[in-house]
Amino acid sequence: MRYIVLLTTILFSSAGQAVGAEKSTNNQVDLTRMELEQLLDVEYVSAAKIANQISDANTAISIVTADDIRAYGYRSMAEIVNSMRGLYTPYDGSIYYLGGRGFGRSGDYVGRILLMIDGYATNDNIYDEAYIGNDGLLDTELIDRVEYVPGSGSAIYGNNAFFGIINIITKKGHDFDGTQVSGEIASFGGKKGRVTYGKRFDNGADILLSASALHSDGQDFYYPEFNNPTSNYGVAASLDFERSQRVFGKLQFEGISVEGGYVSRRHANPTGAYGTVFNALTWDWDTNGFVSLKSDNDISSHVKASSHVYYGYYLDRTALTDPTLGFIHEHNRGQWVGGDVKFVGNWFDHHKLVFGAEYRNDFEISFENHFGTSDYSRETLSLYAQDEMIVTDNLKFNLGGRIENSTGLGTNISPRAALIYTPFNPTTIKFSYSSAFRRPSAYEQFYHDGTQAINPTLGPEFVKSTELTVQQQFSRNMRAIASLYHYQTSDIITSMALPSGLSQNVNSGGGHANGLELEVQRLWDNGVRLHGSYAKQFSTDSDGLRMVNSPKDLAKINLTFPMLQNSVRTGVEVQTTSSRYTEKRMLAAGYTVANLTFSSEHPVNGLNASFSIKNLFDRHYVSVAPVGLVQDTLQMDGRNFWLQVDYSFK
Repeated sequence: MRYIVLLTTILFSSAGQAVGAEKSTNNQVDLTRMELEQLLDVEYVSAAKIANQISDANTAISIVTADDIRAYGYRSMAEIVNSMRGLYTPYDGSIYYLGGRGFGRSGDYVGRILLMIDGYATNDNIYDEAYIGNDGLLDTELIDRVEYVPGSGSAIYGNNAFFGIINIITKKGHDFDGTQVSGEIASFGGKKGRVTYGKRFDNGADILLSASALHSDGQDFYYPEFNNPTSNYGVAASLDFERSQRVFGKLQFEGISVEGGYVSRRHANPTGAYGTVFNALTWDWDTNGFVSLKSDNDISSHVKASSHVYYGYYLDRTALTDPTLGFIHEHNRGQWVGGDVKFVGNWFDHHKLVFGAEYRNDFEISFENHFGTSDYSRETLSLYAQDEMIVTDNLKFNLGGRIENSTGLGTNISPRAALIYTPFNPTTIKFSYSSAFRRPSAYEQFYHDGTQAINPTLGPEFVKSTELTVQQQFSRNMRAIASLYHYQTSDIITSMALPSGLSQNVNSGGGHANGLELEVQRLWDNGVRLHGSYAKQFSTDSDGLRMVNSPKDLAKINLTFPMLQNSVRTGVEVQTTSSRYTEKRMLAAGYTVANLTFSSEHPVNGLNASFSIKNLFDRHYVSVAPVGLVQDTLQMDGRNFWLQVDYSFK
């Protein structure tokens, strides 16, 4: 009740002061208030690693803006991803994973969708994992927008861009124009504090600095699979706690950008996973960090150049209670450096050439556990090129490819071709074909813990994708997207039992998928925004069986509108997920979850507030448990609350 009282005091006490006020929380361009015709001319960065217009992309791009994040109360990248067309986020009681286009095995660390921050690939070099929970590198308040480009992207990006690319575009310092202090409280003893400073100086330098800390007590869970006297009758008590600290900084000046982030997150795992003692302490402690330096230059009137160097660090510290060995620790650590230089040239009429090279050195890949220590390294050199050709006024052709050589894995080539046809102005038809790969992660290839054997000869996975997209602009404020796709995978990495009793990862899996994705957007002049999407996907494995944790249907509706004389914005989100097969080939029931958020539209004496109710109707639903858990499904959170208050000053 105190949540509602505090929310009412801050949001509604000065409603009259906000009538007719311009939105002044940030100075950024508000994409949500643009006409959709204008939105098509906004530049995106994901699809070609250079700025380009959304209407020229090879596939249909989904964008979640800062205003969407605030309107619907998104507190993590997992919640943002869940709102996007055809994507979903399996959860194993400790870690969120990225699933898309019918492929989302729970507990599958490796990233088959590449996650970037301002063009920097965030996937670590131990698991190739993309971190989207409170182990992610960014607070959502620092995000300007998130771009999702579906389909294989290895032609430009190489590894991990197997089923798509997600690029997070961060805000600039002048979007805050001063200091912002934020406090949050949530269900299950959740607390979070954040301090952010941003400024653009008279000389044009723009700086953004932010730090945050999160603390959550978590819940007690009951698992009937452990209902016996020696396992506390199936109750995991005080084993869902979470701690997370983040730091992020960004400096831009005269074409130079320096950026860095750090996150350290510890989360207890209450599930008794992977043979650990149930109701005994087991926690995952992930530390992630990076530093990135970029430079953009106009070499001549026909050539632009962009260079990028980076350093990344990852440390996984796991503590667990083993039935035989007792309380033990495991440390897995990785470090990498790399550089990328690219050129964009328009020497020839009707052609835009993009070409470049990238070098990456994973100079530390280290595994340390009770069974010993092992160290590895890997170097990768890539060359890529792309030509965007204007054939006629209403026909464009895009042809590109990437050749990549990696230590021990040989050379792989990823081609891509696309046609973009506009038969008449409001309609655009896109057809694309691509072939992509994902090299095995170090964990898949070299990890050994007494139950899993290494496989130095493990090779890459491959996918071939075909997609047809139609974009229709019905009016200046309404458009729709329809996509049909087919992909065929081969050499998917799976675990095989050996005669010795150990398991080993091998290239033996595969499958295919056919899917339909629909999306519609509608804006009204009074500030109402509606967004809906539907994905129909049918994925089968190499045995012809429906893939595990692959819902056939994903439906999402987002509606946001102003109320109380434009002083408060309401965000309503409804998500439906159909049934999925579990690892034991049982059907986990489908579910529908609704979320409700109220947020102040304008600051009142420097104060803003947001209040969210997640799982509004307290639906009981489950996530598919990964291999290695006794449970076949895991119960997800019921109704819970979250309240945030920000104070900004210059």
